[in-house]
Amino acid sequence: MIIVCCGSGGVGKTTISAALGLCCAISGYRTLVLTVDPARRLADALQISSLNNRPQKVDFPEGMEVSGELYAMMLDPKSTFDGIVKRYAPNGLRDRILSNRYYRYISRNMAGLHEFMAMEKLYEVFMEGGYDRIILDTPPSRRAIDFLEAPRHVINLLGHRYFLRLFQPYIRAGRWTGRIFHVFAAPVIKAVGQVVGAAALDDLFSFFQLWNDLLFEGFVRRASAVESILSAPSTLFFAITTPQAFPRSEAIGLAHEFVCRNFSFAGFIVNRVHDLKADLVERKESIKKGGIYENDKLKKKISAALMLEKRLAQSDKDALLAMHTALKPGGKIYSIPFSDKPIHDLSGLLVICRHLSGR
Repeated sequence: MIIVCCGSGGVGKTTISAALGLCCAISGYRTLVLTVDPARRLADALQISSLNNRPQKVDFPEGMEVSGELYAMMLDPKSTFDGIVKRYAPNGLRDRILSNRYYRYISRNMAGLHEFMAMEKLYEVFMEGGYDRIILDTPPSRRAIDFLEAPRHVINLLGHRYFLRLFQPYIRAGRWTGRIFHVFAAPVIKAVGQVVGAAALDDLFSFFQLWNDLLFEGFVRRASAVESILSAPSTLFFAITTPQAFPRSEAIGLAHEFVCRNFSFAGFIVNRVHDLKADLVERKESIKKGGIYENDKLKKKISAALMLEKRLAQSDKDALLAMHTALKPGGKIYSIPFSDKPIHDLSGLLVICRHLSGR
């Protein structure tokens, strides 16, 4: 099973992804949390010194009962791209591809590469079959749909008929000597060659030959496989949000996109929800213990703070009710209470995990 977490930036998506991973591990599953976020939030929450492109096992503290295993990794697009070349290219071509100047540039700078390589990494770990559960922490929702469409975007770019029509006669020739270049080159290619030089253009032709012969068909095949994986009933999509209007509208928009694309929308996870009863009881108990009811100024400030808590709690309650109208059959709303304490360790994730599991 794959669980995909999408949502606006700043709603706690990475933390919730880690909590979902912990829930799965506690339930006995061998689980991987894959984040595309280069920040350290996932590593911090799981108490790992650093994350890279290889899965790292999470060590649980004594007393935390976990029957499964939890692993985490952070996407490195360049290493992932190099790994694809090393995996699929014949021995004689690997060094040519990795040393090609255009490949080196594209593997670091191409627009959409981060998302594209995340899909490749998802495909890789899924096909290896080493995990019962894979949790995918995606970029913020302004790019979430682009993220899901990244394989198709890159293929459309590098497989564009203009490029193929321009370069394929020379690609098929398989020869890049200056004589062949000058005899057969179209005027537009001659003009480019005069600007960048024959050697640079030779590298460009070499790149397109390698792309055409080796990478293009493989990318098309794997992109199609990823689309099938994402649309499978066993892949669940959650829209992560807070009760505030903007992230809530983003989450609802994502939910509609998931349904339109025939993805299995599992529901909303609403983070930082003010709970009317819990908040008021907690604050009243704190006031009683402090013995400060006698001070009139403090009483007024406390009353004002409690009224604010009431308004926030009622507003969040109304937001949750409004979100029910966006749910499709089978979807649920999971609520995680607001907390003043930041989540920075496994104990904090365990609290979120209990709310997600309804315990």
